[in-house]
Amino acid sequence: MDLTAISSSNAASGAAKTARTGLGEDLNTFLTMLTTQLKNQDPTNPMDTHQMTAQLVDFANVEQQIAQNQNLEDLVRLQSNNAEFGALNYIGRSIQIEGNETYVTPTGTTWGYQIDRAAASVDLHVMNAKGRSVYSETGNLTNSIRHQFSWDAKDGKGNILEPGNYSLMVIAKDVSGKAIDSTVDSIGLVSGIKSNTTGPSLLLGKDIEVALSEIMKIK
Repeated sequence: MDLTAISSSNAASGAAKTARTGLGEDLNTFLTMLTTQLKNQDPTNPMDTHQMTAQLVDFANVEQQIAQNQNLEDLVRLQSNNAEFGALNYIGRSIQIEGNETYVTPTGTTWGYQIDRAAASVDLHVMNAKGRSVYSETGNLTNSIRHQFSWDAKDGKGNILEPGNYSLMVIAKDVSGKAIDSTVDSIGLVSGIKSNTTGPSLLLGKDIEVALSEIMKIK
């Protein structure tokens, strides 16, 4: 698990503690000076303590603000930790996500795709991490419905390809040869989680990060 977010929250908490320690040292120094001056003052001409009283009030206000910041940091850290633990429940489960890229094992994977309007031709291309087509076939021409495409992780010659990151490219055209837009979703197995400053994300394989908001369905 990447502990970046947890380290960041700990750093923020450490900053609050440092500020509180520094304030305490300044206050102790101030009180020592005040006590010394009060002991050495002339009883017939007592010193004016209004300014020092005002400074004591300032110390109290700053201390209260630091305490409030510490409480907020504690709440943020608690919320972050809860999100981390919640994300752990996804490990080992298959999820359907937005986007065309996923991590493919030797058993293959499944994509979903939908074209915006009826097409004269639809070609499906499985692309490897280098952007090369390793498998292709003809897709469904109808629109307004999600079509499913299952791939067995083999190339066009029947050779099993190495596990890794693969994506589905949908090339759809109408009768005049104009391109038709499409949306693609992927299915992948969650292998771990990664901590970020914005919250945890799920990992497919080693480096495909999926935000929790991108999950469409848990299989």
